[in-house]
Amino acid sequence: MREFDPIKLASDGKKSRAYFRHLRWSGKRRCPRCRCRFLYYLVDYRFGCRRCRYKFGEFTGTYIGEFNFSLDKLAHLMYLFALGVPAYRIRFYVPLSLTTIEKTFRIFRQAIYNESLLKLKELKKLSGELEIDEALFGGHRKGKRGWGSEGKNLVFGIYQRNGKVITFPVSDRKHDTLIPLIKLHTKKGSLYYTDDHTAYAALNLIGKHQIILHGKEEYVRDEDATHINGIEGFWSYAKTWLYHYRGVPKSYFDLYLKEIEFRFNHRNEDIFRILAKMMVKSVPNS
Repeated sequence: MREFDPIKLASDGKKSRAYFRHLRWSGKRRCPRCRCRFLYYLVDYRFGCRRCRYKFGEFTGTYIGEFNFSLDKLAHLMYLFALGVPAYRIRFYVPLSLTTIEKTFRIFRQAIYNESLLKLKELKKLSGELEIDEALFGGHRKGKRGWGSEGKNLVFGIYQRNGKVITFPVSDRKHDTLIPLIKLHTKKGSLYYTDDHTAYAALNLIGKHQIILHGKEEYVRDEDATHINGIEGFWSYAKTWLYHYRGVPKSYFDLYLKEIEFRFNHRNEDIFRILAKMMVKSVPNS
């Protein structure tokens, strides 16, 4: 399929419909229920299945099917979201209300979150040199920093040397919380870099464990000048993204976290194209 410029999709309803339709079906339209290809046409871009008599539209059951505005506007919002433009700024560029834009972005983030959970199930265990750390995000008490802060979200992350990271919101940084996550998502025998927190004391039993202290070894190898503790770079990346949102709802923090993880892991790829493919997939339990 010929690639379309997102800006052109945002200004042409027919092109945007053709673009998303191709991503949805790849030229082989099937019944979403029984996968039969023997269909008949109904009005208003709808179809019926000759086998199971199920009636459906081009995007029935998908994330795109949840929107009630034109696909050119959706393409425009998706393009701005891929660029990282906050919802409160977009209301000046798109003829939609701020409430509609925020709801649309929430569906984008939900699609990313659901896809990340699916990928996590399919993911082979991380191995090699792994960096492990936790960080605090947010909080209601201005000016209060450190582990004593109230109202903050604790995030645990595992960073692989290929530049990929997976994150988990956790309730605490105890051994019984963190070690099961490490065992579940990393391969036995890996080399783990951590700080000197006592929760990691048992890592030598499942691999090699090296403690790196902040401010002393600087997380840099002399021979190639690469940062060992790349997860510190991810925390900085994540907090920079969260800052320009000017605060996020605590109830949706998990969605924002997975969005940032997605952006980091695909930072050298076409975010718009990847997100568009997610949006034409079936919504889980739909």
